[in-house]
Amino acid sequence: MPDPAAMTAAVHAYVAALNAGDLDAIVALYADDASVEDPVGSTPLVGTEAIRAFYARSTAMPLQVTLDGEVRVAGNECAFPFSVSFVHEGRRTTIRPIDTFRFDEAVRIVQMRAFFGPGNIYPE
Repeated sequence: MPDPAAMTAAVHAYVAALNAGDLDAIVALYADDASVEDPVGSTPLVGTEAIRAFYARSTAMPLQVTLDGEVRVAGNECAFPFSVSFVHEGRRTTIRPIDTFRFDEAVRIVQMRAFFGPGNIYPE
């Protein structure tokens, strides 16, 4: 079972990498055969290449990412509320999802799921 402190540290590394727009650091957090379902209900993206392409689109513009509460760890999974703000076409938008990560023994993410919908998107 992965160490809870290491899983929490991985969440903090994820937030820092998103803020820095560091695509390599983001992808390095994932296992080679990991999946990303963002948002939940969309077709999961599987494997490093698909995950890199997803985050390349996400980090194409500067992001301001902050944790909005504690990281909750249970077993080899965690959940965390956070905010992602960005400016697109001159308009600032904030999305407030809750993400879940499932980890392998090496504390690499094997599954990421992002829970949010229209009610969690706030144009400013």
